[in-house]
Amino acid sequence: MKKKIILFVVVTLMIAGTVLPVLATPTSYGSSGENDSTASGTSAVNLDVAITTDWVNGWQDHGLRIREFALNGSVWAYCEISSDDLYGLYFTQRWWYDNGTGLEFKWDWSWTIEEHWTSSATWSWWQIGLDYGKGIGVIETLVDNVSLGYSNWFSVGGNTKPTTPTITGEANGKVDTSYEYTFMTTDPDGFEVSYLVDWGDNTTTEWTAFSDSGTAIRLSHTWTAKGDYTIKCKAKDRIEKESDWGTLSVSMPCSYDNPILPFLELVFQRFPNAFPLLRQLIGY
Repeated sequence: MKKKIILFVVVTLMIAGTVLPVLATPTSYGSSGENDSTASGTSAVNLDVAITTDWVNGWQDHGLRIREFALNGSVWAYCEISSDDLYGLYFTQRWWYDNGTGLEFKWDWSWTIEEHWTSSATWSWWQIGLDYGKGIGVIETLVDNVSLGYSNWFSVGGNTKPTTPTITGEANGKVDTSYEYTFMTTDPDGFEVSYLVDWGDNTTTEWTAFSDSGTAIRLSHTWTAKGDYTIKCKAKDRIEKESDWGTLSVSMPCSYDNPILPFLELVFQRFPNAFPLLRQLIGY
């Protein structure tokens, strides 16, 4: 363990002993969305992870999430696991951190539950900002070395929103034609970013997968009606701090009307019994 770790506190037994009824089987979850994991040696282990700077509020409200901390402040992590019986399970917390050089595993700590408990809760405390400086991180929880999920992302030392995205691509085109557009932003802290695009025609591309700061992404879109549109794009970083909207105005004044079809229609009207095979092929 790193010698700068300040404190580990095992707080409480959330539900006492074996006299309690067997718990129901709720869905496992972590706030990152990685869920429904089942650890080896047990069944339906349920996880709740919260990060807070306030012991009392965190204890009373397990769902409290505070995302940003002072550079030298303490990052408190609350974790609760539950199952029908936790006896013999090997419980681990792993801290991941990115101070601008990429997310890296930094430290973990573990213990074995040696009582017949149905639920167990812990607090851990680390002045991670002192060790690694400004950055962002996430905490992974494992039981029997199987990951149950992750905490929300936290920021130490503050966090700057991404720059306004740039949008490049065709500004004039035709309806029913696909056009590719390039979107790019940078995050002043060097952290990964995700993009949301509003195409101006009541359609959107929801938040994309996270990609490196300064790396362009390309998305295609087709407008189906003539008109003037405004493409809007914003970016967010890992702790969901959002940029301002970037915009690009586009005009789709042309359509794909085929000039030969009106001509054939006039011919068929003039000669109603001519060209039966051609009529059948084009459905006239």
